[in-house]
Amino acid sequence: MGLFSRFERVTYPPDDTPPGTPREVREALLALNGPDAPWIVRDGGPDCADLVADWRLTDPAWRGYFARVRDDSVLQTRMRLMPDERQVRSLDYQRQLGNTRGQIRTWGRGQFRWTTFDLSMERGPDGKRRVKKTTLTDTAELKNPLRDAVLAMGWSWRARLSRL
Repeated sequence: MGLFSRFERVTYPPDDTPPGTPREVREALLALNGPDAPWIVRDGGPDCADLVADWRLTDPAWRGYFARVRDDSVLQTRMRLMPDERQVRSLDYQRQLGNTRGQIRTWGRGQFRWTTFDLSMERGPDGKRRVKKTTLTDTAELKNPLRDAVLAMGWSWRARLSRL
């Protein structure tokens, strides 16, 4: 048990869910890929993880969805399967490049939750002006389906803070 392990969030599956094999869990996570999803789940070999879920930030079809996110941002969730514990550990990475030479401006890892939104003025049914908030992106739209797929397979989901 590490120093910060008490701050990690562990979500357990329902008691009546039979645990799946590591291969079934991997296939369930890869099955989340699709043309209508703003992310892609891929093999995480080069990133020192079993699976990696990347946001489609640079894909032209999804550019309007990520309107407030910079082109040079990298947002990903890395996952490691722990078959002995029947657990998937997740860790988020975020990078933004600063200048044209490619030097990193900001970098972070841990558990990120952020939302970008737009504000607009409109008139309500009573004729008064009010502010309307339109949510554009939310990191929970990526992490919740990943977590739900793991829980449906009878494994637990551990949100790590430092290392997989």
